Amino acid sequence: MYGGSIRLQRVLHLVLTCGLLCAAWPRPATGQVPDAVPRITVGRTAEGERPIIDGRVDDGVWVAAQPFSDFIQQEPNEGEPATERTVIRFLLDSENLYIAVICFDSEPGQIIVSESRRDADLGDTDSIRILLDTFNDGQNAFVFGTNPFGIEYDGQVMAEGQAGRGGQGFNVNWDADWVVGTQITERGWEAEFAIPLRTLRYNPGQERTWGVNTVRNIRRKNEQVFLSRVPRGYDLNRVSVAGKLDGLDLPARRDLTLLPYVSGSVIDDRILRPDNARRSGDVGLDLKWGVRADLTLDLTLNTDFAQVEADEQQVNLTRFPLFFPEKRPFFLENAQLFQVGQGRTVDLFFSRRIGLSPNGEPLPIRAGARLSGKLGGYNVGLLNMQTAEKIDERTGQTLPANNFTVLRIQREFGRSNFGAIYVGREALGDHASEDPYNRAYAVDLGWQATTNGRLSAFFARTDSPPSKGASDYAGRAAYSYTNELWSATGAYAQVGDRFNPEVGFLRRRGYRQLEGRFNLSYPPERWPWIRRIQPHANFSAYFNLDDELESSQGHWHVFDIRTQTGARFGYLFETQQDRPKRPFTVYEDVTGQSVAIPPGHYAWTRGVFEGNTNLSAPLSVALRHRIGSFYDGDYHGWELTVRMRAGARLISEIGWDRDDVTLPGGKFINDLVPIRVSYAFTSLASLQGLIQYNRQTSTISSNVRLALLTRSSTGLFIVYNDRRETSSLTPDGLLGRSFTVKYTRLFDF
Repeated sequence: MYGGSIRLQRVLHLVLTCGLLCAAWPRPATGQVPDAVPRITVGRTAEGERPIIDGRVDDGVWVAAQPFSDFIQQEPNEGEPATERTVIRFLLDSENLYIAVICFDSEPGQIIVSESRRDADLGDTDSIRILLDTFNDGQNAFVFGTNPFGIEYDGQVMAEGQAGRGGQGFNVNWDADWVVGTQITERGWEAEFAIPLRTLRYNPGQERTWGVNTVRNIRRKNEQVFLSRVPRGYDLNRVSVAGKLDGLDLPARRDLTLLPYVSGSVIDDRILRPDNARRSGDVGLDLKWGVRADLTLDLTLNTDFAQVEADEQQVNLTRFPLFFPEKRPFFLENAQLFQVGQGRTVDLFFSRRIGLSPNGEPLPIRAGARLSGKLGGYNVGLLNMQTAEKIDERTGQTLPANNFTVLRIQREFGRSNFGAIYVGREALGDHASEDPYNRAYAVDLGWQATTNGRLSAFFARTDSPPSKGASDYAGRAAYSYTNELWSATGAYAQVGDRFNPEVGFLRRRGYRQLEGRFNLSYPPERWPWIRRIQPHANFSAYFNLDDELESSQGHWHVFDIRTQTGARFGYLFETQQDRPKRPFTVYEDVTGQSVAIPPGHYAWTRGVFEGNTNLSAPLSVALRHRIGSFYDGDYHGWELTVRMRAGARLISEIGWDRDDVTLPGGKFINDLVPIRVSYAFTSLASLQGLIQYNRQTSTISSNVRLALLTRSSTGLFIVYNDRRETSSLTPDGLLGRSFTVKYTRLFDF
């Protein structure tokens, strides 16, 4: 493998050299933004005065704030003035930043409100999102948003949303403590925000400047307008083109927040304890301390995640593991800072490895700490978590206690950055093995070589005991270019056959990968009902370390049409090949039926239709239909989703995913039927249900969650889980159920 690591280093060097040449190449005019950006001066409230956050912008205090209303379209007519007027104002006192937005609308009765959940996607509803670049660095920012229902939407942007594939550059799971009020009025709809300064990170001082941008979605027109122009091909996360918010007098930040919880649960597991339900109660505490205005310490004691939503089930038709995203709140804040590698493929750190056993069962987390923010011009992150021993009741094996440590440092220069990460696991106690460790190290680079071109790369090593592979290497280099008309990416990756990031996620090992992507996006003037035509293609090929082709995947979207109303339809071809060296099971059900793929060389093609109606309508449908071959057999499948809503409060969704496969080794049908129902009593109180039928496991599982929130996603949670065998829908078919009540409250000092 030593020779392979030398080869990888040479390839990385070659890609870096190509990036230097690209940087020296004349920059195209396409996609560039004028140097002049809007500048707004923040207003100051008089002593003892502050606006009432009721969603009606009529308080006299707003007169002290400079209004801004010159919003510019990105879609459908880039660069033209907005068709509906938007006015935004900013006010500051010693504790809060206040923002008022009046979204004037010539037809207030036609305003679309299709979401009522916190952090819901704001693309299919009338909405407003505000970006605050609090360090004025053109890379990182906070985002706050809402819709006419008054939901709270917040997130963190890192490296202009380009920190990695899989959405790692934008973290919508970050939850801040702030207040918003909205109303639909005769003028349109209006919103008022009160964002405590302790929620943000910034450089304190007088006459500071922040980056600022705002996007308004006028959904019935499918129109997006910005405070500061963002070229097509980019979104609000393009921090470097934000306007400027001047005149900020910012105090030093020394806040302390306590978040205690108390919970109780009853667990009835009919497989492990047929005649004995287990009752338990617990308490714990999270603490947040603003060490400085730009550095935060988070502590957790006896961590509990009872309120977390259930995972959506997936069907695996490959010989590689599936990826399930992290949903636990403690690990979500600043998560993008700790992301190094290739998202969902080679992640050096994957937080689901902490506090979950290999089969997904929760493990007790005794305590943990995270220090994150800026220090001396660097982005820094330090995470340490301690889990306790636990007996796996399904196997009888005692799982040892483990200590996890992650150290991350990153330096930014302009719109570029470079950094390093260390990830370590150490087993502790009597049940630890003789060599109880695993360590991973990596350096990474994100270089904005041109206005539109970006080079990203990482190089990593893992150290394990000899019995688990000893040491090995992995790395990747990719160059991406995006402008208003097209985007393209080329990448090379290599992973050693003993590379072993135990606290990360690795889909496969022992390969070299070549990858290419191309996307064309243009508005056809001759068909006014079409917003955009977007043919695109991507292809990746995997070779083993002896340079023999192992597998490849191609996605050839010959046409992809987006209509002016937001509907979409298109047709594509999927081409794949695979060369498994040993048989693997592609299907196995509860009756014992199994279907295996024998070793060999396989190639197959599928035709795919996919499309959806207007997703903001009260009734919408999305369909993906596949037909063709699969290994040396036939395949027919679809993914159907029907979404219905009654106003913004009641939203329901039913899906049906089917895989109908016929192979020489057997025939099988997979069915997954997820049903989601959500009812919002208010923007902070909701009842959600997820029911999933899985034909392969012959089960129905239910997750019902009542959330009565107060501040920053805290409050009362009542959660019921149920899992049943479907061959006979009787009490005897119950496999397990649980009932949990949890109460959390936020105290700040």
